[in-house]
Amino acid sequence: MISVILPTYNEAENIKVIVPKIFSVLKESSLEGEIIVIDDNSPDGTAAVAMELVRGNPLTVYVRKNERGLATAVMKGFEIASGDVYV
Repeated sequence: MISVILPTYNEAENIKVIVPKIFSVLKESSLEGEIIVIDDNSPDGTAAVAMELVRGNPLTVYVRKNERGLATAVMKGFEIASGDVYV
């Protein structure tokens, strides 16, 4: 299984587009996968938008309230992910 890790901050508009595209590519490629969204408590509601996309999809949304930064977000994604391959 492939785990796609998406660190986010103020990406509410983009997350609506990228998550369905990733699931589409996985399906078209006959690959099993999950998406892990690690959000740094975005004020634009990125986490809430991502949560709306969870329905029926292997999508985990984790909101970090006290941490910031790309590298630590990716590391948190590694901790949460359950795939054999991380992207």
